[in-house]
Amino acid sequence: MKGLNTLFAENLYIPCFLLVGMDYSLIYCTCGSKEEAQAIARTLLEKRLIACANVFPISSSFIWKGALEEAEECAAILKTEKVKVALAIEEVKRLHSYEVPDIVEIPLGEGFEPFFRWISEVVK
Repeated sequence: MKGLNTLFAENLYIPCFLLVGMDYSLIYCTCGSKEEAQAIARTLLEKRLIACANVFPISSSFIWKGALEEAEECAAILKTEKVKVALAIEEVKRLHSYEVPDIVEIPLGEGFEPFFRWISEVVK
């Protein structure tokens, strides 16, 4: 059946460990403003540490120095290869305004192979 293998490969969710040893991660961080989140994302993109960033407003509640706090913040989801995570986190820490910024890696499991391939192409 002509085209079956292509159709199958391009529309299949596969474990990312099957992508020739590539592992992928999201980096989640919160920022005090949209401008700060966008500036961090832009720097990481320019340095090819990430392939994509999603920035969106959030309402946060947390304990800080013993007191209950509430704040309007912006969150960023940064998409990259596992091998770039440590460098990306260091860059976020360098650029971030918070004393203790929320920066965490979320390893990815299965996903759409063409999307993972695109990440790898961008962060080369």
